[in-house]
Amino acid sequence: MLGWLDSQLHVREATGRNDGAEVEAYQRVTGNSRGAEWCGSYQAAANQHCGLPFPAAAGAARYWFRPESPRTYFIRALRGSTDAIEPGHKVGFYYGYLGRIGHIGCVVARTRNGFVTNEGNTGRGGGRTGAGVHRLTRSKGEIYAASNWLY
Repeated sequence: MLGWLDSQLHVREATGRNDGAEVEAYQRVTGNSRGAEWCGSYQAAANQHCGLPFPAAAGAARYWFRPESPRTYFIRALRGSTDAIEPGHKVGFYYGYLGRIGHIGCVVARTRNGFVTNEGNTGRGGGRTGAGVHRLTRSKGEIYAASNWLY
């Protein structure tokens, strides 16, 4: 999966409005409409490409991290530890103004103080929406939830 994710690093939105040929292909995997935020659809497309499962409603980042799911092993202040996060695991980012997880990435490597992630629908600075697919360095403190969809 990590190789496929890296092969997508060239992807950029056509007009900056959650659009473009590749973006729309990711959206078709989850049934999301054109123009919808696509971080979850991008992760679902990665899993689909590798024959791995993904959750129902995967186009919305929060559904990758349901508290009742055995795949969700870390939720900040509830259970688990960021020490268990490995390459290939999905990580969720919480946004207070939304009151929920609003973005998802996939860990591609561990660093001394965090992780390198591959994320769609983000900018180089790590904002929730943006220009395309990027590799970002994230601190452990930025991670709100983690799940394992590699089986």
